[in-house]
Amino acid sequence: MTQISRIPLPKSLEAQMFTLFRTVLADLHSEADIADLLDDLLSPTEKVMLGKRLAIAFLLDQGYDQRTIHTIMKVSVTTVNGVNYWLTHKGKGYRKAIGMVRTAQKWQGFMEKLDQTLRDIFSEKAMRQRVYGGLSAEQKPREIKL
Repeated sequence: MTQISRIPLPKSLEAQMFTLFRTVLADLHSEADIADLLDDLLSPTEKVMLGKRLAIAFLLDQGYDQRTIHTIMKVSVTTVNGVNYWLTHKGKGYRKAIGMVRTAQKWQGFMEKLDQTLRDIFSEKAMRQRVYGGLSAEQKPREIKL
C-alpha cells in the first residue's frame, strides 16, 4: 500500500513539487519516454490500478453498466462507483483523456477488441465453461429427482 509521511510538507514546497511533476509529464512526447518514467515512479500494482481506473472511465462513457464493468475489469463495485462519481461530478482530466482517445484511430480498434472480448466472456459457451468446468450441454449434470 502506498504510504506518505505523517509530517506534512510546507504548502509552497508541495505546490512546487506538483508543478515540476506536471511539467515533466507535459514535456514528455513519446510513449516510450512516458513508459520509462511511469516504470520508475510507480509500482506494478499502481500502474494496474491507474490503468483500470482509466479503462473504467472509458467503459462508463460508452454506456456500459456498472455491474458489467465490475465483471470485466475485476474490480469492486465501489471502485466503479468512485470512478463514475468522479467522472460525473468532476472528471475534467478523464473527459479530456476520453476525448483524445476518441479522436485517435486507436479508439476504433480498442472498441472492436473490447466488444469481441465481451461477446466471448458472456457467450453461452463461456458461461457454461465457468459453471460446469468446460462440460458440454450433454455432459452437464442432470437434476436428480427424488
